[in-house]
Amino acid sequence: MYEGWLKMDFSSMTEKLAHSQKKGSPYFFEPEWVPRGDKRVYQSTALFLIKDEKTGAPAIAGVLLDADYLHDKFFPEMLDEMLNRNGNDAQVNHAVLMLRGKYDSAIFAQSSGWDGGTPEVERNLEGAFQGLTLAIKLRGTTLAAIGQRFARISFLTLAALSLVLAGGIALTYRNVTKEMALARLKSDFVSNVSHELRTPLSLIRLYAETLEMGRLTSPEKYQEYYCIIRKESERLTALINNILDFSRIEAGRKEYDFRETDMSELVHNTLDSYRYQLEQSGFQFEEKIDEVPPMRVDREAMARSLLNLVNNALKYSQDRKFISVNLYRDNGSVKLEVVDQGIGIPHQEQQKIFEKFYRVGDPLVHNTKGSGLGLSLVRHIVKAHGGEVLVDSAPGQGSKFTIALPVKAATSA
Repeated sequence: MYEGWLKMDFSSMTEKLAHSQKKGSPYFFEPEWVPRGDKRVYQSTALFLIKDEKTGAPAIAGVLLDADYLHDKFFPEMLDEMLNRNGNDAQVNHAVLMLRGKYDSAIFAQSSGWDGGTPEVERNLEGAFQGLTLAIKLRGTTLAAIGQRFARISFLTLAALSLVLAGGIALTYRNVTKEMALARLKSDFVSNVSHELRTPLSLIRLYAETLEMGRLTSPEKYQEYYCIIRKESERLTALINNILDFSRIEAGRKEYDFRETDMSELVHNTLDSYRYQLEQSGFQFEEKIDEVPPMRVDREAMARSLLNLVNNALKYSQDRKFISVNLYRDNGSVKLEVVDQGIGIPHQEQQKIFEKFYRVGDPLVHNTKGSGLGLSLVRHIVKAHGGEVLVDSAPGQGSKFTIALPVKAATSA
């Protein structure tokens, strides 16, 4: 075929090769698909210009690249070599190549690991292997899948960062709100404590000045004024002790002195010191104190818990001025109850009242001065004794606070 073709086009081909040789490209490649049995295979012929050794006339020589060699060895090795040269590139490590005819979709040759599918990029070859198309793809995936995965990961990362940012903002807002509320509570605490300190101090000063001026005429009045001054000073001492106890608890330095104690005597003596204030405030007062087993308690701390509960009942009883204190044994525990018929506490706030500085949102509560520490101290003291403090209350129906101590009470804080 070449012999017949070259005889007809020898002159033009010689000129073409000579011109190409001057340009630095001495070869002319002629690809073709030739039949091999029931299929067609690709082969390429390289033509180049030489001189006849005898006559010096130009002659055309050619090298035929065997189709089987190209298909079975050259192309597969060449494709693998192309990938191996770029082995340090992570993306290339996952790439595979294949060759097909320019106008044929069937695979002619492929690199190791080709797993089928649609190529991502195709380029037509020039030069020695014209008529072939080189195709490349990623093994086991596609660029579209990589793009989708990248977009998904980016979206999830952005969502996670957004959640973290939103959580940070929410946490910051919560902390700032909490700090503002705490600052407001501390401000109210200072104001309320100042008022509570001022009231007994004013009474002590008033009665002391009256005694100093000698305006009283009977010994009974003197005795009464002395008693009032003592009671108000005890009230003042109790308030200061509350503040000091709270400070020690906050600092983790609160210690308790547990001793064998007659609880009936302790409750009776504690109430006696407060009875005058209750009578002066017009309260109906009842006490029911049963005989109970001796218990190891901190006398001062338990007395302060009882006084805090009685003082709360006194402050938050509006029209029905009634207070009852009960001490009795109930199975494995000793219970101390303080019952009033005051304004009551909403159910949703009954656990919050034991938090420091917390005061119920009732207008009467806010119009009544208080430190907001009493119930917090009661809970801490009772827990230190191994017991619990319970509340049973409803708005307008009064409240019942119960201190329940195990018969074998705790002996350390």
